[in-house]
Amino acid sequence: MSENAPILFFLGANSPQGFVSRFDQLDYGEENWHTFIIKGGPGCGKSSLMKRIASLFESRSPKMEKILCSSDPHSLDAIILPEWRVSIADGTAPHVLEPTYPGLSESIINLGEFLNPLKLKPHAAAIKQLRQATSKNYAQATDCLVAAKTFLNDCNRITLSYCDFEKLSAYAKHFACKNFPVKKNISRCHAKERVRFLSSINSHGITSVFDTVPSLCPNICFICDEYDAVAPLFLSALRSHALDAGYDVISCYCPISPHNKIEHLLIPELGLALMTENRFHDLSCITPERRIHAKRFLQTDALRRHKKRLSFYQKAASQLIEQAVQILSENKEMHDLLEQLYLKAMDFSMMDDVIENLVAQIVDFKLAEENNHLF
Repeated sequence: MSENAPILFFLGANSPQGFVSRFDQLDYGEENWHTFIIKGGPGCGKSSLMKRIASLFESRSPKMEKILCSSDPHSLDAIILPEWRVSIADGTAPHVLEPTYPGLSESIINLGEFLNPLKLKPHAAAIKQLRQATSKNYAQATDCLVAAKTFLNDCNRITLSYCDFEKLSAYAKHFACKNFPVKKNISRCHAKERVRFLSSINSHGITSVFDTVPSLCPNICFICDEYDAVAPLFLSALRSHALDAGYDVISCYCPISPHNKIEHLLIPELGLALMTENRFHDLSCITPERRIHAKRFLQTDALRRHKKRLSFYQKAASQLIEQAVQILSENKEMHDLLEQLYLKAMDFSMMDDVIENLVAQIVDFKLAEENNHLF
């Protein structure tokens, strides 16, 4: 596994709650951060622009994060340049972004300026029909994910009824004491959490970017949790212990439970990652240093009585997720048709100027910041 693999994440999720955006995480909570928000319709070149900027800054921003589109992982939704304190993001639906401090912290890049409305008018009926169809389909996909989550919640409920929570809590504390040496003179308020997704449910299936993990954390521990019930509790406890010890963490959440279930926990400063291993996560691309088995915290003999029911719940959830993927695939086909209509109405002749101006602004912000530090 190459340690120089690109750092890829998702900042959105197709979930039972509909689309969940975490584009509030585009900065690192640092001052003097600037976000360029790209506006424009489908096919207006938002992803292509970001790919070109990413290529230009690849050697000048080793910690660059590429944020993939949750519905189409072949497209970019954002790039984050930590060394430059700059983010560039698609600010259109479903992850709408608007400036909070226009000009000071955010700027708008409007690619809609290069769109000829007169060329779209003849396709008005087709555009509206495609929009309405994708919206209806997305609601159906969401319904499938809601049903899948219901089965998975029942699976978790049964599993956790046989969990020894005191033993789990004690082991989490022991693990933290052994692996998270407390920093001196650093309070928790200095430690920061970044929220990300390493997986996405989309038109291609369940897409995961697990290659990112070894690039950030060479020491990897798998938490083997067949029913995905114990691992989130363990990781949540370790997250708190790591923050208390003064370490920044990257909490990677589950698309099915995007607000409350941590799937993977990364602590780059320690070079340590803890990843949940089960039927929904293909971790074959990674060789772990060690494994922790969730069954050590469970009354396995008692839980075994529910094996058939638990297996049924998991299979039902998998089938519902597959159905959601099929619907999202149909949506992708319609979105591609929509993009083709907009592409024909775009004038890309000025794109080089847009990119040149954007790069100049990024460099100017960096020079201004460096000059301010001199005084």
